[in-house]
Formats: sequence, C-alpha cells, structure tokens
Amino acid sequence: MKASWSSLPQQLRLAGIAMLAAWVTVLSWRVLTAGFAEVGFPLLFIGVVIAGLGALARWSRIHPLAIIAGQLVLGALLVLGTTTGSPIPTPDNVDAFLAAIDAALESSRSYAAPVQAGVPPVHPLLLIGGTLVVIAVDVIACTLRRAPVAGLALLAAYTLPVAVTGEAVSWWLFSVVAGLFLTLVFLQHSDHVTSWGRAPDGEKGSFSVRTGAIGNTALALGAASIALAIVVPVAVPTMSMSVFDGNGPGTREVEVKDPMVDLRRDLQRGEDIPLMQVTTSGPRPSYFRLSVLARFSGTQWTPGDRDIPDTQTATGALPPLDGVAGSVKRREFKYGVTIGDDFSSTWLPTTSQTTQISAGTDWRYDVTTRDFIAAQDDVTTAGANYDFTGVQLTYDAESMNTAVSGAGSVAGIFTDIPPSLNNEIRRQAAAVTADAPTRFQKAQVLQQWFRTEFEYDINQVESAGSGGADLLAFLNDKVGYCEQFAATMAIMARVLGIPSRVAVGFLEPEKTANGAWEFSAHDLHAWPELYFPGSGWVRFEPTPQTRATDVPDYTVADFAPVTESPTPSATRSTEQLPERGASPSADEGTADESTSSVPWVPVLAGLLGLGLLALLLLTPRLVRAARRRQRMAGDIEDLWLELRDVAADLGHAWPVGRSPRRAGEWLGRLLAATVVGAERPDRPRRGRDQAPEAAQALDRLVGALEHSRYSRHPESFTAERFADDAHVVEQALAAGVTPREVRRAQWWPASVVGRRTTWRPRASRRAQPPTPVDPETSTTVDELVG
Repeated sequence: MKASWSSLPQQLRLAGIAMLAAWVTVLSWRVLTAGFAEVGFPLLFIGVVIAGLGALARWSRIHPLAIIAGQLVLGALLVLGTTTGSPIPTPDNVDAFLAAIDAALESSRSYAAPVQAGVPPVHPLLLIGGTLVVIAVDVIACTLRRAPVAGLALLAAYTLPVAVTGEAVSWWLFSVVAGLFLTLVFLQHSDHVTSWGRAPDGEKGSFSVRTGAIGNTALALGAASIALAIVVPVAVPTMSMSVFDGNGPGTREVEVKDPMVDLRRDLQRGEDIPLMQVTTSGPRPSYFRLSVLARFSGTQWTPGDRDIPDTQTATGALPPLDGVAGSVKRREFKYGVTIGDDFSSTWLPTTSQTTQISAGTDWRYDVTTRDFIAAQDDVTTAGANYDFTGVQLTYDAESMNTAVSGAGSVAGIFTDIPPSLNNEIRRQAAAVTADAPTRFQKAQVLQQWFRTEFEYDINQVESAGSGGADLLAFLNDKVGYCEQFAATMAIMARVLGIPSRVAVGFLEPEKTANGAWEFSAHDLHAWPELYFPGSGWVRFEPTPQTRATDVPDYTVADFAPVTESPTPSATRSTEQLPERGASPSADEGTADESTSSVPWVPVLAGLLGLGLLALLLLTPRLVRAARRRQRMAGDIEDLWLELRDVAADLGHAWPVGRSPRRAGEWLGRLLAATVVGAERPDRPRRGRDQAPEAAQALDRLVGALEHSRYSRHPESFTAERFADDAHVVEQALAAGVTPREVRRAQWWPASVVGRRTTWRPRASRRAQPPTPVDPETSTTVDELVG
C-alpha cells in the first residue's frame, strides 16, 4: 500500500505529543542533580530528532523492528555526541564516553540527590535514561499504536525521583504530563476511528461508526493510568531514615535506632553505667563516634537517605578518607573494642577517621559519613568485640583558612537549609561572624561565641531537639545542652556556606586498672563536623568548658589581618542575609540566594515545552493557510480543490466520484444565509433558496470548471478571477454550521489533520432527511467525474 502524504501530519502530530509527554515527565528528574539544564535541553533536541524520524519512517511503511532499531542507534549516537562532543564512534570517543559513565556511576553511589556541582556529573546517566524513555513512549504509543500502555512507561519515569528522594513531584508538572497523555490517547483513538472510514452525508452502503464509545474508552484508560500515577508513588519504598521520630516511610535495608533519645535518656539517668572498653597503643581515644546526622528538616536532625549495599561490609579496608589531601600529616593506631551487654545499639562506635575494620558482615559502612550500621534488625552492639585502625590527622589551620568553598565537593544533604528556618537564626549567624573574613574564621568565631556567651545545663535535656522553635529559644536564653550547641552551630555554618553535620558519640573515657579506656553512659556527647576541601570533615567543639574542657588546637589559631579585599569565597556578603521572600534591596543578601529563589531552569524548560506544544497545535492552521494561498494563485481547478477542503473542514463529506454539476447540486443544499449583527441560530435553514447570491456564485464556479474541462475550446480560468465567488460560497457554507464548527475548521482543519470525529452525531444531520439517490447517477457508469 503506497504511503499517503495526508497521513504524514497525523504521524508527526502523534509523535510530537508523545515526545513532549516523555520529555516533560523526564523534567521531574531535575531533583536528582544540579544543573539539570545540561540534560533537559539536549534531551529535547534528541527527542525531536527521534520523534520526527520515527514519524517519517512510519509514514514510509518501514517495518516496526527496523524503526525501533534505527531509533536506538540514533539515540545512542546523539547521546554520545552530547557527552563527548562528537557523535562519530571512534575509539577515543568511545573511551571518553565510557569514562564519563564510570564517573557518573561513582557520583551516583557517593552523593545523595541532588548531586551538586563540582563533582563528576551524573548527566550521562540521565541522558541515557531520558533517551530510553522518549524511545519507549514513541515505540509504544506511535509504532505499536498502544497509547494507553505508554502510560506505564511515563509512570515508571515519573516515580523515579519519588523513589530516590522520597519527595513528591510538583503538581504543575504532573498536570502537564497528564494533559499530554490524555491528548495522546484521545488523538490516537480518533485516528483509529477515522481510518475505518465514514460515508458522506446521505449515502448508504458505506461502513459508518459512532465514536462515542471509543472516545470514552480512551479517556477511561487515560484516567486510570493517571490515577495509578497518583497512587503508586505513595507505596514506593524509600531509604529515608528518621532519628527523632523513629523509622521513616517504606522499607529499607537498615533499620536505625534513635541515638539522640539514647543520649538524652542516659544523661538523665542517675547511675553512670559502663558501656564499653577500648584498648589502644595510641593517645586517649576521645570523641568516639556512633553516628552522623546529616539532614535538618527545620524541626529535626536525621541521618538522611543512605545507600548501603551488601558489598559495603565492615570487613577489611575502607575507601580513602573523604576530602583529605595527601599532604595532611597522619598517624595510624590500632583499636580493640569490647562492648558490654548493657549497651545495645544499632550503631557501631569507632573513631571518625577509620581506614580498616574487622567487625563482621553484620555491619555495613556508609561511604559519605564513614559510620557503621547494623545490617539486620536483630543485630546490636551488646557483647560485641571488634578491631579497627583509626587515623589521627594533624590539620593545618592556614590551609583551611585559605580553602575554597566546599559546598560543591560534598553531597547536597550536607548543605541543605530548610526554607522554614527562622530568619532570626540567619541574622544571628551573619551578625556574630560579621568581622571574620573567611569561612574558617567564621567557624572559629561561632565556636568561641557558644563557649563564652552560653551556659551548659544538663537540666535542658528534656527540651532539646524540638526543632526550629527550640533553636530560637536556645539562642535567646543562651542556656542549653550539648545537642543544642552542636545542632545550632551546624545549621548556622550552613547559613554561612560551610557544609556541616552533627556527630553523636562519646566524649572522654576513663582509664581502668588494666590499662584500657572505659566509656560510660554519661560520656555520651554531640558535636558538629564542618567540611573544608583538603582537610575533609573537621571537628569543632561549641559546648562550653563545663562539659567539654578542651577544643581542637586548629580552632583557636590566629591569622594575620586581611589587608586586601576578601576573596569570593570569603566575601562579607554573608553578613547580611535577606529574609525569605525579601528583595536584595531590603537586605544585602548574597548573589546566590537572590538568584536561586526562582527555579529558572524548570520555568524556562516548561515555557519552552509549552511553546513547542503551542507551535504543534498551530501547525495544522499554518499548513492550511499556506495551502490556501498557493491555490488562490492557481487556476479554476485549484479553486475547486480549495472549495472541497473548505467543505471538509466544516464537517461535510465531499461526494467523491461526482461531476462538477452533481457536486455543485450537493453543495447547494448546504448553503445558508449569512447573519450580520444578529444572533446566529443553532440550526440554520439550508438550501439554495436560503442564499441565492451564493447559489449563483456556485453556478458560475461550476460553469467555469465544466468549460475548462469539457469544452471543445477550453479556456484557462485563473483562480483570482473567481476568488470573490468562491468567498461568497465559503461564507454561505460557514453560515450553515454552528460557530463551534467554524472555529474547529479554523484551528483544527480536517483537510490537514484528517476526518473529524465526535462523541455523538450532529443534531442538524439527524434533523435532515437522507439525500435521495439520483437515478441518473446510480445507473450511469461513464459520467464525467471531478
């Protein structure tokens, strides 16, 4: 069967809607990485190319398997070109692409979403996934013509960020995807019905079908898929771990207990119970760490999302120290730990910098935090014995003072600030550190401020940890407990642009008679850890000396006064932080805060998507207008074709196989009087007697066409000569249908996009009697045709 040019617009229309639905769905992945524009815009280009060539291949009747294979190959080349700069697969090019994939996989395993700038990007993985989504939707909806099933592919792509981050996709994005999906389903089913054929008005013997059931079924299938998209993410398990409120939603590999609650309970307990003994040939093992709290939601600190595969067991060497340069001096010491039966924890105590451990496969380590968590629900530390190697680092205060910002070197969870954070906390952080020129010196000032201006009181334990309200009360009262000191300094450090987290563990042990170091219940403690590139995660001690006697030497180091203007990493722009929603003119906020308040990338991507959708919807009208201009510059035959398309656009089935005279008689019954300055009737009366001027114009057109075709001395008539008559006839035809059908003919012309379908027959058609069969036309087989 020969391909028809009239089906190409339909193929392009379906492919375009399918591509937009897939691309907008992939926009939900913007929460997975910073700089998603480097994925979204190239993916849009890839989608347009794949969808356009797929539509052209289907129009050309190429075998579906060949189309799918071609799209996969084309998609692979385009992803290769986007990643490496050249789509030609040379050995060097392929090696560079594979290296980028390896780096992306490593970043995906090492950093929680969103993966920040400054680390190997995960863009190649997202490009591959997005391209596969575009191809899958195009294959299912267009090549296999199963648009409702394509909703499953869209649903899978839509739930990916929900499963990874545990956060819902924005409502406007879901609304756009749902609208595009329903449009795709309905248009494809409409094309199905159109391909079955429909008889012209009044003719019998041709196959005809009502489209109401088909359209309702399509919408029902689409609505069911959208309902699944709303319900399924609720049941998707995530790796969210909660500390203060117990376990988070869903299931996970590792269940954690509440170290903060244990800390408060044991500090309030009257009896100081021995918990564990540590033997080592090194110095006193102070600040033995249990767990790391990385996420602050505005009301609580939690461990955050953890990716702990089975391979990360506490058996053997660990990955290199995070962010610690090779030039940092270090010494390694062996530690042996014996835990008593009274200490039952799902967190394994170690030093903060551990390079090797032998604790068994029941324990696993987190790459980003280097803490150890029980692999099973029934595994605890009670009665455990294990060995590990810890590293003591000698930090250089000057190198930390000159270090650049570490925000781009760590996972985003260590820099996130909840929008609900009270502005007073922001202003306090800026005011206290206003005179410090660098981030490290700001951290020093914060530590000193807490230790000299605040008071430690164990009676505050009951009120600790209730979120932002308690933090503000703590700053006002200046009396608190170690958890409040650590949590408040950590969040204020993030406000100043310093990655931070809270560590929970043991402070100082006592030496026993056998030479071991013993930690007891009252030794539980909390402290902040701040990140500086080249030094890694560095401990600070903001708790006053009544609880923590000493502070690390590097936190009290002096520096020469700054004589030059501060570097970009240490500008005083952080001294004045704008309130939420305030303009930079109200407070001198940082440039980053003032520009990041508006999500420009998704906004621009959404506007671009809507612009493409609008262009796609305008395409039929633009094609129809260009076709009309071309015909109006032709001859009488072109003008007759234009009249035929006008009738088709208004919903009339042209009498194929009839002579101009018979076609003119049929058109004459569809003419109606034009109404000017009055309300248009819903069912206008039609016929030659209702529009005599239009009927006369139609006769002149028919006469000219017959003379041009059948006269012994034919004359060539230009379309321009009869343009006025054609215009009068077109107005009379438009007057014979409802205003809604006139608008449809203008914006969605059937002569371009195919036969119009509707849920129910037109009332005017039901009211009109069937067109009688002309005996002459039914018996004459050699009638001249037009």
